[in-house]
Amino acid sequence: MYHFIVNPVSRSGKGLKLWQNKIEPELKKQGAEYSVEFSRNRGDVTQIVERLSSAAKNEDKCILVILGGDGTLNDAVQGIKDFESTTLAYIPTGSSNDFARDLKLPRSVNKNLRRILNAGQTMQIDIGLAETERGTRRFAVSCGIGFDGSVCQKSVHSILKKRLNKIGLGKLTYLFIALNQLINAPKVDAEITFADGTKIHAKNLIFFAAMVHKYEGGGFKFCPKADAFDGQLDFICAADKTLPGILTALPLAFFGLHHIFKGIDLYRFKAAEIKTSAPLWLHTDGEVSYKAQNIKFTQLNEKLNFIL
Repeated sequence: MYHFIVNPVSRSGKGLKLWQNKIEPELKKQGAEYSVEFSRNRGDVTQIVERLSSAAKNEDKCILVILGGDGTLNDAVQGIKDFESTTLAYIPTGSSNDFARDLKLPRSVNKNLRRILNAGQTMQIDIGLAETERGTRRFAVSCGIGFDGSVCQKSVHSILKKRLNKIGLGKLTYLFIALNQLINAPKVDAEITFADGTKIHAKNLIFFAAMVHKYEGGGFKFCPKADAFDGQLDFICAADKTLPGILTALPLAFFGLHHIFKGIDLYRFKAAEIKTSAPLWLHTDGEVSYKAQNIKFTQLNEKLNFIL
């Protein structure tokens, strides 16, 4: 049974039309057994997945198909109650689509649907967990504090993003906001401890992120060697750099070459903890709820069953 969970406002309001004009007609043509539910408010996707995942053991084949962006996928991951019995599939219709980019999923809605309907087996993908003083949250792509968190927070309320989304250039929003935040974002100090006991002191922290996949923010290849199947998290720490130095390194992040500069370091561990001298915006897959000061990042023991 295919349970479709649709964000109707994804791709600047085209999510509903994609369902009505492309996906549902093809499902009927193929004679597929399916159900569909639409999100209306934030948190709806998580609740829908919680309900369906809790009952997954009662189905011979329970497949949840998410239609939306990285944020919609993040909400879905929060709701999984039974990782063993629940299988996730994804039709990306967001502005950044970093999860789909790393896994090389097709851009075409029709091609993604055919991939899902014709899939013979699933892959098991890593999922990260962020624990803060305010609770826990899973992430499928990345989780960061500082610069990238503030960029995500600003983009949520960006009028520019909405306008650019209409012409298919929504990811440029992150670049414009990033330049602004590099100038105005507060710099703090941080203590970082990795799983093997290694400790580093980051002066004037720009940002620190834990990544399951290579990309973040619409194509920035911040952790170029990240592997979603290796059971590890990749980390990037950027600190103590001048504005000209940051502006020189940032464009190279699209090619994964930014780490050649001093002050930008990459690590790979199963877990890490960061304590900052002041609270900073924290995001999970681009979703921002609050500021945090003490975060522990770990790789979940559970794996996400995913139709690749």
